[in-house]
Order: sequence, then C-alpha cells, then structure tokens
Amino acid sequence: MKTTHKVILGDCLEKLKEIPDKSVDLVFADPPYNMSKKKGLGWKYSKHITMQEEWDMFSKDEFFQFNQQWIRECIRILKHGGSLWVSGSFHNIYQIGFILQHYTDMKINNSVVWFKPNAQPNISCRMFTESTEHLIWASKNGNGKKWKFNYEDTKNLIEDSLNPMGKQTRNVWVIPLTPKSEKFAGVHPTQKPMELLRRVILSCTNKEDIVLDPFLGSGTTSVVANMLGRNSIGIEKEKKYLSIIKKRLKPEQRKLFEESRLEVIK
Repeated sequence: MKTTHKVILGDCLEKLKEIPDKSVDLVFADPPYNMSKKKGLGWKYSKHITMQEEWDMFSKDEFFQFNQQWIRECIRILKHGGSLWVSGSFHNIYQIGFILQHYTDMKINNSVVWFKPNAQPNISCRMFTESTEHLIWASKNGNGKKWKFNYEDTKNLIEDSLNPMGKQTRNVWVIPLTPKSEKFAGVHPTQKPMELLRRVILSCTNKEDIVLDPFLGSGTTSVVANMLGRNSIGIEKEKKYLSIIKKRLKPEQRKLFEESRLEVIK
C-alpha cells in the first residue's frame, strides 16, 4: 500500500494556515505543556538539570493565546466527522478542555488516562509522583456526519492489563514509557510511545485517511500512520529533529508496505 508522509518545517501557527479547509481526517496534537523554566528543573539528589526547552516556555497570557490559535486552525482543517486528539498533563490539559468547551463547537467524546507503570520518580520530592498523562478526544460533527470510531478494532486489537482482548476498551490505558528501541534515531525530550499513537489512529481513522500532527517532534505520528496504512502531514518547528524523523521513516522501517514516500517541505 502506498502512503505519503509530508513533513513541514516551521511554526505551526503559520504553516497550518497553508493547509486547506476540511482536508484531514484526524489531528493528533502533543503541544507544549509550558513546564520548562529558564533555569530548568533540578533533581533533589543529583546535579542533573532538565526542562529548559525554549519552545516550552510561555507567559500565562501567551500560553492561552497560543493554544487558542493552533486549536482554531486544526478545527478548520478537520473534515466533518473528523477527530482531534490532544495529549497533555495537568499543566495544560484543563486549559485545552476549557478552550474546546467554551470557544468551539467541538464535541468531547472521551478523556483518556494514560497510566505509565514505569513512570519516572518525582524530581523535586515535594509532591506525588506524576504517573499519568491525559488525552482529550473531540470530534467535529456536522453536515450530517458524526465521529468515526472503529469499535471492533478497539476490542480486538488493543490489550493491556486493564483491557482484555475481546472486551470493550476502557478509557484508562496502561502503556510504559517510550522504550529505548524506539529512540534509536536520536533523542527527543517528549517522544511518545508508538503504542499510544497506534491506539489513537486505529480507533478513529481508516486506511488511506490523512493524519496531521502540528507538533511532530521525533515523528512518531508519521511512523505509526505509515505502519497502519494512513497518510500523514507533520509540522515541526525545530530543524534539529528532522534527521530523527527521516531515520525513523527509512525504507527498512516500512516492513508492512510496498511503498511509502517522505516529502520535506520548507
């Protein structure tokens, strides 16, 4: 099966405007959480400093405006019956939900809790260990179309310790942190595990549908879309991650398909 994967280098607030109205079937967004600090965050028992990414730093007002802008553009390019999935933590997910409920006509179908059984310890030792992230699934209904949900696939192709094969899939998913085997191409600080994207794409799209990720990062959305026979469009602001995306989409990684094509647009 031939699939096409476009990677657009640039700021999603600008690049999303170039994508036609009602042209994609699914948007998966893993936006900045606004967790980073200028001086970073330090571990209590080591000198290691983390969370110093400039793309993850906003003032309170800037962050709200930023989230409104990219959400508005993503909804514009979604087809009727298409789905928007947003991944986040308590730092941003409540604001995302507020925007969707109060500033859009999107229907929130579910919130999904991603439980990480091997979550990293709390670095400050001043609060509970954060071992979950949250996903909002919303749909753009209208024009006689409602959201797509591949019920049988979710029953028969999703399994973990809380979700037995052949049973209805619950909204709590047990998925470990991204394994080292998926990081062979390089390091990205927020790379999501492929299994998380597999469940999202499998549940809400059909083969040859178009999946868009406005914050592509290391390319996981494109990689999984390719594996499942979907087309993808990804937007990534940081050029340094392009080499990771390319390596992960090399022909030898496309074991299930006859042909796939990667196109980089600057």
